[in-house]
Amino acid sequence: VYRVNWLRTKALCDRWNEEVILVEHEMQWTINFFKHKAKQWLAHMDNAALNEMTGHACYAARQSQIYHDLAGHAADSFGKLIPDIQGDIQVVR
Repeated sequence: VYRVNWLRTKALCDRWNEEVILVEHEMQWTINFFKHKAKQWLAHMDNAALNEMTGHACYAARQSQIYHDLAGHAADSFGKLIPDIQGDIQVVR
């Protein structure tokens, strides 16, 4: 009986440890996604500026800034929980 309980408890502990690892990775993936979207919108902005579409360029610049801010907020929030999150969010075009 004790072995069965020990095995069940160990399996439960292993599942929770795996879940922690997955959540840490999901946090980093979230930051990476926001950084990627910010770069995509910067590319849209450059394309619109080349085609002299100022309204589109302004919209793309705003969207890029929104995703940049989201990446920064996520990095700050997640960094409090996990110190080794890579939150350097330098978005340079």
